[in-house]
Amino acid sequence: MSRPGIACFSNLDYGLLRYRKQHLMDRLASRLPVLYVNPPRAIKSRDLLTAVRWRQPIEGLTVFEPPVLPGVRTRPRLQRLNYRLIASRLAGWCARHDPFVLWIYSPHALPFVDLLRPDLVVYDVADLYATPGGPSLRDRNEAREVARLAELEAALLHRADLVLAVSEPLVERLGEQGVRAHLVPNGSDWTRYATYVPPPRQGRPRLGFVGAIAPRVNVDLIAEVARRRPGWDIVLVGPVSTAVDALAELPNVRLTGEVPYDAVPGVISAFDVCLLPLHEIPFAYCSSPIQVYDYLAAGRPVVSTPVAQLERLPEVVRTARGANAFVEAIEQALDEEAGAADARRAFARANSWDARVETILALLQERLPALAAAA
Repeated sequence: MSRPGIACFSNLDYGLLRYRKQHLMDRLASRLPVLYVNPPRAIKSRDLLTAVRWRQPIEGLTVFEPPVLPGVRTRPRLQRLNYRLIASRLAGWCARHDPFVLWIYSPHALPFVDLLRPDLVVYDVADLYATPGGPSLRDRNEAREVARLAELEAALLHRADLVLAVSEPLVERLGEQGVRAHLVPNGSDWTRYATYVPPPRQGRPRLGFVGAIAPRVNVDLIAEVARRRPGWDIVLVGPVSTAVDALAELPNVRLTGEVPYDAVPGVISAFDVCLLPLHEIPFAYCSSPIQVYDYLAAGRPVVSTPVAQLERLPEVVRTARGANAFVEAIEQALDEEAGAADARRAFARANSWDARVETILALLQERLPALAAAA
């Protein structure tokens, strides 16, 4: 007897850092079978036949590594052939799951709506995709890619049966396009932090950021804070994919690189203040920063540059624009009264990933009643 299932086309490899895609699909997999399709990646031709295509990292969730034919990025006809090849590999899984939901994160997966013919199409808008992710476009190729992404997204929005959006500004932007989107922010894996007790402050204040140090991160702001307060130590934890030259000569700034996922709660709990220093660009303003939910789950004070979703939470997050205000907000956080941590932890518990999944399941079941019994 076939069971309902979800085929998720992600724009992030399952094995990378834990983001929205992995958190939601892991939890949905405890209720329904989930097929997680990694984004196609160029691999060496000798691995085309020998690469491991299917694996099951957790119960209920299967990861599929799609085959990539050489030259697909520059040859549209070959790209269409590659899409058909991927669909043929997935056809058996889809046939065993009735009804099946096609869950899309990247507009580039639009062709699979026709190739796989799902019973329901979900487009989960986790970022403001059709805009630069850094402070500016780097070259013409990036500009063309953003324009192409906008075209694909417009088409996908008209094919989707259910549209989710990670933040209020995204819901509003989609509404202006005549699309009804349901707000499902990111969430907290708060149980991972429940046993951690922050150590008492000893000596110099310790400020920290955890996450990908990507073009959206305002390295110049971090450098300015470090110069103005040489008595503060600033620790940046995560993989680096942008220029960090501005930090090179600052003795009170340290970049650790990526740390194991299981070590993150201990790292965050050791910070006196947690930071979210982003460039003031639409991509960042419309986001729903996962690390802030982790900061709050640890009970730590948070100071962020303006992000719409965080500006709505003054009781648990301080937002500040510019170096002067950012330094002042950090000083306030360092001097806050004891007891504020309890409100932050309570917020994280109320905004868990499990709660997000319950919201999502209710929306799915409205559109596919057959899911109610299976989930």
